[in-house]
Amino acid sequence: MEKILVLGGGAAGMSASSRVRRLRPDTEITVLEQTKMVSHAPCGIPYFVEGLFNDENLFMTYTPGFFKEKRKINVITNTKVEELDLQSRTVKIARMPEKLEYDYLIVTLGAKPKKIKNVDGKRIFYVHHPASAAELRAKLWSLNTIGIIGGGILGVEMSEALVSIGKKVILFQRSNYILNKMLDEDMSKIIIETMKKDVDIKLGEEIEDIKEDGTLIITNKGKYSVDGTIISIGVEPNIDLIKDKLKLGKTGAVWTNSHMETNVKNVYAAGDIAETKNIVTGKEFWIPFAPVANKMGYVAGSNIGGKEMEFPGSIGTMITKYKDMYIAKTGLLENEAKGNGFNVISSMIHTKTRARYYPGSKDIFVKLIAEEETNRILGAQIIGGEEVLGRIDMLAAQIMKGFSVEDVFFTEMGYLPAISEVWDPVIIAARQLMKS
Repeated sequence: MEKILVLGGGAAGMSASSRVRRLRPDTEITVLEQTKMVSHAPCGIPYFVEGLFNDENLFMTYTPGFFKEKRKINVITNTKVEELDLQSRTVKIARMPEKLEYDYLIVTLGAKPKKIKNVDGKRIFYVHHPASAAELRAKLWSLNTIGIIGGGILGVEMSEALVSIGKKVILFQRSNYILNKMLDEDMSKIIIETMKKDVDIKLGEEIEDIKEDGTLIITNKGKYSVDGTIISIGVEPNIDLIKDKLKLGKTGAVWTNSHMETNVKNVYAAGDIAETKNIVTGKEFWIPFAPVANKMGYVAGSNIGGKEMEFPGSIGTMITKYKDMYIAKTGLLENEAKGNGFNVISSMIHTKTRARYYPGSKDIFVKLIAEEETNRILGAQIIGGEEVLGRIDMLAAQIMKGFSVEDVFFTEMGYLPAISEVWDPVIIAARQLMKS
């Protein structure tokens, strides 16, 4: 009986092990997870902090018990790998005197928060894993003024969560606009104006130090007293265990081929620890998001299970929200496209989400980016009060398949006055590009 060992019980790890189990019912599958949770959803932490739900078990799609009983996967939680030997194909963990042997290894150790060097304190917080969400919430709820370092997705979502429960939030962003990994500056200004109603946003401020246990934030422009500080400056691949054992790619994540195989035979990597390629540019890409991780795990599990499958890469589709405004991006930003050598044309339009006579219409902004020579769509950004997800998902499919501006324009979309205008916002943006 072949032994499959999975390091990490998050999205990719449980997707991979479940896929192997379906294809190879005769295998022995063991998952090692450092926390008490598997198949967990870190994206839910801001909503938990906001108090939208209280049951920690809701962070897990399935519990460890479900995988053990229903899928016959040996899940070992609250355990850390002490030693990994790729030559002897063994793993050592603290709770067992003997080493675990494997025939196939799947590395799904995820990502970890980036930290500010030499900064620590009792009131400095990182928002990362659901297993510590209850402790985090209890501490944040006891504070009044909270500084957030970093205006990315997590910084924006935590700002919403905290102002919704009556906290004063000061958000510090090093660049001149927020969400700079998913929006161009012209689109970011829209959400900044919305957030400024609730959040004290400090743009272009570099953090120089955080003192007094996290209650004094010092930037290049001033000093700010707070009751606590959340650091959300991004994440990085959690490669501590394997950085000297597996080949790393140009992004710093584990190199894999399209089958999710590493450079070591019978060792696979998937999820936030693994590098892939950007479908638009063809270059190395690292995209630490659950939908991608799940599919990477599925591909790894399929190949181990005997069903050949390739992961095509990613285009970086992402979506977040601030209160009633949904914010989405797919493909390349305009500055990314230019940085990758594309000659770019772009359009940005502002319209409404419903027919003029139908009540409740909301604002929606759409930006499209295309390659000038070929008219191929390279990227899109949408901010709006409703019907954002469906439109960005459609654009993601179009970008993956290489649609031109004209292809987007002639895509036959549904029309209903209650949820769209007869000229859909995406079609209007494409029409603007056709004039270029």
